[in-house]
Amino acid sequence: MGLENRHYFRDGRYSDSFSGWGLDFTPVVKKLIIANVVVFLLQIFFTRPVPHQIPADFEEATKDLPADKDGADHEKSEEALRKVRERMEEMWERMPGSRASVVQEWFELDPKKTIQWGQVWRLLTCAFCHDRLSIWHILFNMLMLYWFGTRLERMYGSREFLLFYLTAAVCSSLAYVGLALYTDSNTPAIGASGAVMGVMMLYVIFYPNETMLIFWLIPVPLWLLLSVYVLYDLHPVLLALAGDRVFTGVAHAGHLGGLAFGFIYWKWSLRLEAVFVRAVRRWPRRERALYREREILPFTERDALSERVDEVLRKISERGKESLTDEERDILIRASEKFRGKK
Repeated sequence: MGLENRHYFRDGRYSDSFSGWGLDFTPVVKKLIIANVVVFLLQIFFTRPVPHQIPADFEEATKDLPADKDGADHEKSEEALRKVRERMEEMWERMPGSRASVVQEWFELDPKKTIQWGQVWRLLTCAFCHDRLSIWHILFNMLMLYWFGTRLERMYGSREFLLFYLTAAVCSSLAYVGLALYTDSNTPAIGASGAVMGVMMLYVIFYPNETMLIFWLIPVPLWLLLSVYVLYDLHPVLLALAGDRVFTGVAHAGHLGGLAFGFIYWKWSLRLEAVFVRAVRRWPRRERALYREREILPFTERDALSERVDEVLRKISERGKESLTDEERDILIRASEKFRGKK
């Protein structure tokens, strides 16, 4: 019986329902979506103008324009060229992308700045940036995070899911930077796609036969959809490794990095929260006291308790609640309190 069937995963602590909307957010997924939307708005409003220059070929093409018929009056021609130049500059300033986002300049994954300048925060912050000129970039990523992330958060717990998501984002960035260094490219990357791909990989491993309606009409099993994604991202990466100059506007290596982490996380049964707990326990006592360690249930104890809870729930499913002993009822109560972070 899965974790999502337990009653203490169905209370208000683990999900916040939007009554009437059919939405059922979990805490971390909701906060991640809010964080992405906030950064997206900051990208839109905090910008600076990008200086443009008239292309050199324009100057070259206009310097030899014929003069007036008598060859004496050049002022009229020069005035006409000046007006054309001003008009071009005005049109250029109104073109999409003629302003640069200050937030994006500090958050985007620039391989050179990340490696050579030591701005390692970009490995994570780039996962909270999206293309401010297109709403579909952030919308698609956040929908994927909601569809796949909420169920995984209930399965693994909020803290473990948050650590998984952030680690998937960093692994995605490392894969992108690695390929950029190999191909001598310095194209910046933004987007949560790599982290979301890690979430999708883990979800599909557990629920491969669930279907998604493509174009709201065609049901496609998730394992097939994921396989198409892998092939779509793998092909341009292989071309780049072979020496071809490929630019699709998509961080394919970042996608593969997130997918690979999701698979490794499942294959090796990683538990990032356990690593985090061990790190906390190495802190000096004074600093450790500031962290509410009682809210973190060690995984050895959690696993043993989970097994006992599964047995009790299985008994309820087969024989009903009336068949429980006092000890078994106490197990459910203790488990509920433990997972809620109570003493």
